[in-house]
Amino acid sequence: RGLSNLWRLIAKALGSSIRFISRGAKELDPEHQRDGFAFLIVILALISAAGTWFHLNNTVGDLIRAALFGGVGKLAYLTPLIFLYFALRLFRTPDEGRATGRITIGTIVLLLTTTGLAHIFNGSVGDMGKISMQGGGGWLGYGVSTPLVGLMTNILAIPILILTFFFGLLVVTATPFSRVIGRVKSIFHLGKSMAQERRAARELTQEFEISD
Repeated sequence: RGLSNLWRLIAKALGSSIRFISRGAKELDPEHQRDGFAFLIVILALISAAGTWFHLNNTVGDLIRAALFGGVGKLAYLTPLIFLYFALRLFRTPDEGRATGRITIGTIVLLLTTTGLAHIFNGSVGDMGKISMQGGGGWLGYGVSTPLVGLMTNILAIPILILTFFFGLLVVTATPFSRVIGRVKSIFHLGKSMAQERRAARELTQEFEISD
């Protein structure tokens, strides 16, 4: 009974502390809330960099590496850069919430497709071993690639993932596909006009040499 009362007292004190902190956080200025979230992302970037780039040699480093490489495989090396990008975006353009949401959705699509492709190209589809997971796309790549390859085989799974990756790029860069087609046409016409100009210059040079 004494231990039960002590546990209730600790739980009540902990709950009151959490409610007090959350109430204070809600009363903070919105700009401070955004800055606090951005600093939290920077901390996550430092933690992921310590585990992936600098090989933190202790229990915490082992847990970080197991979580990141087990989750997304080789893409774990890019997680610090992704965290830093979103943190800098919150610091520099805190009012562009819609653009940040769009970029977040596009980044998730890129992450899903990239881990799936990494898992397929590594030959880790259907293999749940530690080496296959960390050398491929991790559990995320396993979850994306295994059912897709099981239903469609690599012949269709790879083009589908590549097209979805391209769609993610369009979402991140806020570029509609019609604009991409227009740019490709302009590049084609530019190359064609440059080739015609070179051909005309070459013919003019030949005529000059003959007349000379």
